[in-house]
Amino acid sequence: MNRKAPKKVPVARRPAAVTEPEMVQEEIMPFVLRHEDEIVNYIKEKAIKETMKSLAPLLQKLEEAVKQQEAAPAASPSSEVPAMNYEEQLKKLQEASTAKLRQKEIKIVDRMNKLNARFGNLRP
Repeated sequence: MNRKAPKKVPVARRPAAVTEPEMVQEEIMPFVLRHEDEIVNYIKEKAIKETMKSLAPLLQKLEEAVKQQEAAPAASPSSEVPAMNYEEQLKKLQEASTAKLRQKEIKIVDRMNKLNARFGNLRP
């Protein structure tokens, strides 16, 4: 069995893979720098939408409390306790929504600071 060994075909060499920092520097950073305002506005809009989504249940509860409050005086006009209860509920809901909003704002500021720090490290 005399067989000829197949000739080795030269394999075309691919260029070396671009490392991540080089790719960021050459491809992504120019885009980010050109569209920085748009990116910031997009992040803000997303944060506002998410905040509104998280506040929607609180607003519904508030509307239900208002409806119950309006129905309660018709049932017992001499009672002042439900009015105070409603005001306390309203105050608690407002404080909770304000606290949630502050937390979201803190997260956004933190993300923006991290993003700016990254950009600062990548700029020549």
